[in-house]
Amino acid sequence: MTPIAACGPSDVFGSYDDASARAASAQHRTADVEVSGMVTADPTFFFGRRTRAWHEEFPLVTQHGLHLDVIDNVDLAPRIPLHAGDTVAVKGQLIPTGNGAIVHDTHHCTGPGWHSGGWIEWHGRRYQ
Repeated sequence: MTPIAACGPSDVFGSYDDASARAASAQHRTADVEVSGMVTADPTFFFGRRTRAWHEEFPLVTQHGLHLDVIDNVDLAPRIPLHAGDTVAVKGQLIPTGNGAIVHDTHHCTGPGWHSGGWIEWHGRRYQ
């Protein structure tokens, strides 16, 4: 993978590196991750057939070139007004795909038996 230059606050990349996400993706295993990267396109929105909830989805490239699709349930967490070129940190569940991975469950924990809860940090604000 080709490294990208840090776009935005360098402390975000230091605090949330992509080592665990790269390892999980390479080993084709699902994992809870905290990772940062650059948004490469403005978000798109869709209504989930299974979840029956609105989601925003945006592509993210990590410091070392891992391509992730972040999927955020905006019925459970606030919509984030981010744009291509922004730097974000994400905590959620990574699921490997053929070309990278998706990261979802980026919202607060919805109750016992669910995931541990996640978030997205953008411009110093944590959305969960």
